[in-house]
Amino acid sequence: MKMIVSWIAISLVLVPMTCRAENPTAALKVGVVLSMTGAQARFGEIQRNSFLLAVDEINKAGGVNGRQVAIIVEDDNGQPDLAGSAAEKLISEDGVLVLTGASRSEAGWAIAAVAEQKKVPFLITSGCVDEITEQGWEYVFRIGPPLSHYFGPLLSFLEKVVNPQTLALVCENSLFGREAANRFAKAFQKTGGKIVAREIFQIGSTDFRPMLIKVRNSKPDVVFMCSLPIEGALLMRQSQELNLTPKIFAGTAQGFTISQFMLVAGGASDHVFSVDLWSPRLPYAGAQKYFDDYVLRFLSSTDYHGAQAYACMQVIADAFNRTPSLTPSGVRQALTATDTQTVFGPVRFVSEGKMTQQNSVRTFLSQWLGGTLEIVWPKEFASEQYVYPIPPWSSGP
Repeated sequence: MKMIVSWIAISLVLVPMTCRAENPTAALKVGVVLSMTGAQARFGEIQRNSFLLAVDEINKAGGVNGRQVAIIVEDDNGQPDLAGSAAEKLISEDGVLVLTGASRSEAGWAIAAVAEQKKVPFLITSGCVDEITEQGWEYVFRIGPPLSHYFGPLLSFLEKVVNPQTLALVCENSLFGREAANRFAKAFQKTGGKIVAREIFQIGSTDFRPMLIKVRNSKPDVVFMCSLPIEGALLMRQSQELNLTPKIFAGTAQGFTISQFMLVAGGASDHVFSVDLWSPRLPYAGAQKYFDDYVLRFLSSTDYHGAQAYACMQVIADAFNRTPSLTPSGVRQALTATDTQTVFGPVRFVSEGKMTQQNSVRTFLSQWLGGTLEIVWPKEFASEQYVYPIPPWSSGP
């Protein structure tokens, strides 16, 4: 009798587990780690909204072979340790087939390490530091360009239009900020230019006047900035207040392509250039529709961060459709053979130099013109003519 009771107890535990594992109609789970709180929350919000938009459209179209796709979003608060813990939870407790997300490079590092250890594929959304895809990791893929590929259009514009001799760097103290400053400084020096100022600030700073006075006294031709949107807006407002007048201000994507930067900076944002990765007016399949649908649903604007997130879901759904084995290893194998078109452009994961499973993506130079961010370089992709030389400051921000 004891043996019979024990067998019944074991059966009650095992049968539901077996049913869940073999249920061919269960939703296909995708784990998403984003910065929904903290300094990067605005990026996280845009990306979460874009993931939701993509998943809803995939499911309305019938899902993947009749199965719905479900995303489980975890917040990392911009903290790498929380990003790693979130990835662990999504894999161990939620049983996701694939991970995506990472608003920042620090989070990307942490999630990638967990994904590789647990052998669950991870498609990086925004973390761009080169080294993440230089580790030879088999389960890590990246949809956006590495940081070292960001600066080509900006350098080309400086060479052919501006002809600057001196550069000042004003960058946040983060992995992205330090890497961006170092890489752009080296690239600028290779053209024969001179670095005349280098200022590093902590994320969350609000008073940049002391460092901007130093920058103004160095009389740079170019002021190159790397920051989140609010800090970038304050940098521009205080530059206007101090009458800092380089030939151009140039941002490093990130906080300078998002509408929040323009709204807080006001008129001080006008004519600021920025490295950029995307525009709805680029000839990418569905790009303008994605932008319009996003604005209609969420009553706010999106940028390349959102386009990357939406495209990640397109790539994951494509991999789900192609794999004969809906397991993490099966999805990983399908991702390696990806060759598809997305709102972010074509996606193929290739090896280049030390980097593996890295998508090759164009970058652009955009400029804020009358409250709208327009691609201005290279000329063949320009949606508007650039404004240069820059007009004098107006009377107030």
